[in-house]
Amino acid sequence: MDGSAVVNEVNTESINLERQDLKGTSQLIVLLGSKEGIKGVSKRLRQYNDFVRVGKGLLIAGSNTGLYTDILQSIPRLSFIRTREIPRRKDRFDDPHAFRAYSIVTYNFNSPTAKQKKRVERLIRRSAAIRLRPGVLLFPVLRSKERRRVLAEEKEHSLLDSKEFNHQLELMGASSTRWSRLKLVDPLDAAQIKEAIERTITRDLFSIESRLQNLRELTKNPQVSTDSLRKKSAAALRRYHILKFKWILAKTLWYYDAEKALKRVYNLGLNTKYLIDERSWALDSG
Repeated sequence: MDGSAVVNEVNTESINLERQDLKGTSQLIVLLGSKEGIKGVSKRLRQYNDFVRVGKGLLIAGSNTGLYTDILQSIPRLSFIRTREIPRRKDRFDDPHAFRAYSIVTYNFNSPTAKQKKRVERLIRRSAAIRLRPGVLLFPVLRSKERRRVLAEEKEHSLLDSKEFNHQLELMGASSTRWSRLKLVDPLDAAQIKEAIERTITRDLFSIESRLQNLRELTKNPQVSTDSLRKKSAAALRRYHILKFKWILAKTLWYYDAEKALKRVYNLGLNTKYLIDERSWALDSG
């Protein structure tokens, strides 16, 4: 089955794929928090005709959201509306996240395999996205010239934008939807985007730190070969360099300085490599 055949396949109960268009003053609402945390709010909102569920933790709301303020304010959320404007990167705002343009991609698989999950994680690491919630990713929208300049500074390390990312998901057999040219309804919600950036880099780097910490423990085990340790160390460092490229661009893409976090993981990788080399020298001299 090719990817295009399953793009509109409904595999999540009550998701309405016929009403996914965001028109006029309609809002795309992303409910933040855990699956259990959003379940009650999502269920209450779907009782009203003004709300349509279009993904996990995703709703399209009509123009009467003010009638449901008490429900919406009971949980962290982000609300987006269509915009024609794409601000230039050099435009100055008090909060750069508040007035910029975004794209959102949501996806899911019908009984995903472990291989599919790994491929998606690899795809996310190669993209300009941050995670808002499981299966929901936020991308910055740049003007054409800026996109070409920023996302492809080095040909072999170019980052995927939302359109390319969505296309790759379709080829993998995912059911996916993309909305572009969005802006925040309430500029004050920009703080939620900054928190999502921080959660994303923490998650990205934690996977590498965990691998390196595990390698450090394995150096104490004489039954584990030095060659095996070196291969695992090299694999962890390769992943680090992919993420390093993404998060160095974060200062340009997301106005976020990740240098301190990257340096911490880099130093851990160097120290781990030194421990493996030291172990090898000790075994050779013994």
